[in-house]
Amino acid sequence: MKRIAIYLIPCLLASACLTSPKECVSHPSDPATETFAPSLGVDLNTMAKTQLGDYTKDLVVGTGALLDSLQTVQIHYSAFLVDGTTVDQQTSAPVPIDLARNATIGLADGMFGMREGGQRLIVSPSELAQGACPRNTIPGNSTLVYKVELLTIGS
Repeated sequence: MKRIAIYLIPCLLASACLTSPKECVSHPSDPATETFAPSLGVDLNTMAKTQLGDYTKDLVVGTGALLDSLQTVQIHYSAFLVDGTTVDQQTSAPVPIDLARNATIGLADGMFGMREGGQRLIVSPSELAQGACPRNTIPGNSTLVYKVELLTIGS
């Protein structure tokens, strides 16, 4: 048992240093109080708000199948910070995403009700996006803006 503790304790200490509580931001974002870069085309007054708190606006209403459950979809997308900085994107090859397992809550919630061929603008508060701690190029408690095109529903 002591041997396990000797090996386990340094590992736990090292992993705790990967995301220090000092790096995490204590106050979640509120899109209604933020200023968005004009290039994002966000006007919360013209967007619908979901029960969870995402804001959505159809840029193009699709004509294909309806996304009415969390399943695997093929999408093109871009994700931005409110200042317009691109933090993630895939716009060339379709990206398969299992909305039930591999998407942020905000992306999945914001896509619900889309039709294949549709394009949507989604604004996700930090609680539904990446959370309080920084991840990759996304600062902690950042509102994310997604531009999503739903190509196909299903594997």
